[in-house]
Amino acid sequence: MNYTLLIISYYYFLSVNAIKPKFCIKCKFFQKDIFTINKFGKCELFPTDKEINYSYLVDGKKDRITDYTYCSIARKFDNMCGPEAKFYEKK
Repeated sequence: MNYTLLIISYYYFLSVNAIKPKFCIKCKFFQKDIFTINKFGKCELFPTDKEINYSYLVDGKKDRITDYTYCSIARKFDNMCGPEAKFYEKK
């Protein structure tokens, strides 16, 4: 009887946690989008360096900027955050 209660409480705990999804907008790594209402927010955990070659042929300098991966992309792949939000940290 005692084990039955333990097993039931364990499955109840798992089901309650499975119901609550982790939203990127509530994560501390979420970076707001300035043009839309957070529809295209980015994740600060996954930076991508991009080279801008606008003036490379003029002055020979390669400019690099740091951009971030969109949250929708980070939640799509398991090697990033994935659907279960592995790196989620509440604000």
